[in-house]
Amino acid sequence: MVTFLVLALLVSAPIRIHAFIAVLLLYAIAFLVMNRKRLVMTRQDWLVVLILSLYMASHLPVFVMSGYSSRYLAPGLHMMGIIPIYLMLRVAWAELDLSRFRLAVEGGAIVGAIGGAGIAIYQVYILGSNRADGFLFHINFGYLSASLFFLLVALLPSSQRRALVGAGACLALMATLLSTSRGAVFAIPIVFAVLLAWQWRRIGAAYLMAGLLGLGVLAIASYVALPQVEDRVDLTVSEVQRMVEGDFRDNSAGGRARLWAAAIEAFKERPLVGLTYDERDALNLELAGTGIINEWVATISRGHAHSQYFETLATGGVLGLVALFFYLVFPALYFFRHSRREPENAYWFVGFVFSLGFIVFCLTEVALQHEMIATYYAFTLVLIFLLARKRSEMTT
Repeated sequence: MVTFLVLALLVSAPIRIHAFIAVLLLYAIAFLVMNRKRLVMTRQDWLVVLILSLYMASHLPVFVMSGYSSRYLAPGLHMMGIIPIYLMLRVAWAELDLSRFRLAVEGGAIVGAIGGAGIAIYQVYILGSNRADGFLFHINFGYLSASLFFLLVALLPSSQRRALVGAGACLALMATLLSTSRGAVFAIPIVFAVLLAWQWRRIGAAYLMAGLLGLGVLAIASYVALPQVEDRVDLTVSEVQRMVEGDFRDNSAGGRARLWAAAIEAFKERPLVGLTYDERDALNLELAGTGIINEWVATISRGHAHSQYFETLATGGVLGLVALFFYLVFPALYFFRHSRREPENAYWFVGFVFSLGFIVFCLTEVALQHEMIATYYAFTLVLIFLLARKRSEMTT
């Protein structure tokens, strides 16, 4: 039930889905206390616990240096909250029903896509908004909708409900496009290009060309049919041209480049663990007008880098980047490796696509700094991992 609610209400309701996960967490703690003798940890279990703990652990130094400000640890603590849920499911391993969980994942994602698309269409075409944001900031609404799209697309080949899953994927795509979140929209061709490059031998040259043609048609159709997409693409082209010419005024893309430059300067100041937010603010004021950054960047609170990678570089340093590799990049590599070994196990492929989507989202947004999104990411990743392991066990 919680799995269904998390996906169904992710972008379609003003309710924050980590409230449901918090209830499940309390139940999991009680369950583990009552069944503590049944818990036997394997090396894989310890690895999962470590990965879910690394975000928090890597931010302990700046937490202390900041005077113990909780905002450095909050996202990591929310990810750690998934650990008891994971351990509960491991204890109840024998009772895990794959078909039931599959139905909850597919059903939740489909309902979430319907709700997200409905809200997006209402906001844009009835209320006349320039972009859809649901009950979130439009960037968050965009890449969470895109995550549902990737999840449904990955589930589609192995689903027994392909028509419903395919329709859900189309609706999630519609919600993503109407958000006009460039980080989410541009992630779609990037992820599909990676998938086509990986699977081209398996699908054949003809299907590869058809896939590339389909991506091109989708891009052109979105540009022609959706004024919001047309405006954002034109704006992006204009901003990149101006950035190349050295004009960073009122330039979102250029502003991001300057914020990334500021993050690099923060890393240089303290490479091992990075700077606190107050230290970054002070550094940016010093750098303003030097040519490295402009005065606009100096006005951005804590120099927010608009990239998980650069944000971690600035506040986290080398320690943070090592942690980021394990909680963001390593899962995709792990799923990819197992998907190649066990192509008949669809859950490895689903995990890879979902992970890859977040790797791309985090290029232009600090996605996992949002507590709800960090919780959703960790919960979904752990769930897919468990389903994949269960399927492997059943087929061996």
